[in-house]
Formats: sequence, C-alpha cells, structure tokens
Amino acid sequence: MKGIAIAGQTASEAVWSIFMFLLSIGITVAFGYVLLSDPARLTAIWEWTRSLNILWQGLIWLLFLPWMVALWVWTRPWAVWLKVTIVVGILAFTNWLLFPWKG
Repeated sequence: MKGIAIAGQTASEAVWSIFMFLLSIGITVAFGYVLLSDPARLTAIWEWTRSLNILWQGLIWLLFLPWMVALWVWTRPWAVWLKVTIVVGILAFTNWLLFPWKG
C-alpha cells in the first residue's frame, strides 16, 4: 500500500491509524452538528448515558472519553462562550493527536 505510507508504520498500521482518525473526525462532526442544530439533544444524550448501568457507563466513557468530557462540559451551567471554547479545544486536541501524518 504505497499510497498511504506513514513514516515508521507498516501498511496495516497506517490503515488502522487513518481509520481511527477518520472515525474521530466523524464523531466530532456529528457532535458539532448536534451542538449547532439542537443543543438540548446533548443534554438528553448526557442524561441517557447517566441512566445506564455503571458498567455500560464505564464502557462508554472508556470508548468515547474526549466526547464524553466535551458532553460533560456542555452540560455545566457555565457561560456559553466558555463551554464552546473548552469543547472545541478538547475535540481539536483529540483529532490532532490522532492525525496520522504528524511526523
């Protein structure tokens, strides 16, 4: 797979890195869409996750940690500008960490 070469990675590692990056971008775009179109839905998602069994909550937090932290921030009674700044910062940093062509 010569076209997706990433320094220091095999082809399968590169494919995995690209897949995880695109998945992260997709989840972030979905989060942003819901934030812009219906912010109350984020509160409903937060309440739904909090209503689950503690084991399911732990699994969700483990798999979706940056988005769950962003969701937690969004449900705080802080000023909107502060929540937006923190959420954008968390999700931008997450996507930067997963960007496969940093090297």
